[in-house]
Amino acid sequence: MAVFILRRIFFATILSLVSTHLIAAAGGYKKATEGEDVVKNKLYPKKGKLELNGPNLGMILNQSYLNTYIVNGGVNYFWNEVWGVGLDFSYALNADRNERNCIENFYNDPDYNVGDECGPEDNLTGRANYGPAYVNIGEYNYIFSGSAIWNPIYGKEIFFLSAVGYFDVYTTLGGGLAMTTFYPESKTLRNGKSSREGAFAPGNTKDPKNPGADPGTTDDEGKLVYGKEGRPNPVQESKILLQAGVGQKFHFAKSFSFKMELRDHIVIGTPGGFDMFFTLWGGLGYRF
Repeated sequence: MAVFILRRIFFATILSLVSTHLIAAAGGYKKATEGEDVVKNKLYPKKGKLELNGPNLGMILNQSYLNTYIVNGGVNYFWNEVWGVGLDFSYALNADRNERNCIENFYNDPDYNVGDECGPEDNLTGRANYGPAYVNIGEYNYIFSGSAIWNPIYGKEIFFLSAVGYFDVYTTLGGGLAMTTFYPESKTLRNGKSSREGAFAPGNTKDPKNPGADPGTTDDEGKLVYGKEGRPNPVQESKILLQAGVGQKFHFAKSFSFKMELRDHIVIGTPGGFDMFFTLWGGLGYRF
């Protein structure tokens, strides 16, 4: 549902921009003034205004193993009705999804003795033990960024045949720094055994890396070997980030506004070369 709404916002914005240029090129569109202002007597002008941006609340949309919630805020300045700059800061709150809990408590079960693929140690019976998977996972903690703001559309909407709403449609482009807690991929558990590779039999010596040992671990070898406690040691990293966004802002009460924004982030220098994620947030603003 969220993806469908985002697509509608994106395509509506592009269609509006393209339509405006086509109408202007055909000679059917005239500015309301001869100056740079497109709308006469703007009730909510931006030129020379400083704007507190936030607090904004949202989340990262496209993660496989985490739910990351975003608290965002910053400041914007507009030197005319179309162009401005912004500085903002995001703080992230991370929570493990069920998918991460599952792979970190996964079973080695060659004889299919256990019905489930992962779970508590009470499920372990016979020839089954823990064979968790620890994949590359980066938990975003803080994001510092700056952006150029292009605000090509200022408009009005009529609600219930009498109430008038005022809005802006804008885009952002910029970059910054992302600070993360990175958990590297690991195929070896803390007890020195392979997580899943090797023969599943006590005393087997066919695995050259772990002679005389089964892959995985049993529940009597300590919880540091599997689950959350068995994760590889994390690394604190700072990465360069590029970003672009599109949003809509609704004005009210002379100086206040409410906005929704979709932003695309590209983090450079991850194990795959780069990491791309989308954030969606909404919040308040105050214009001086």
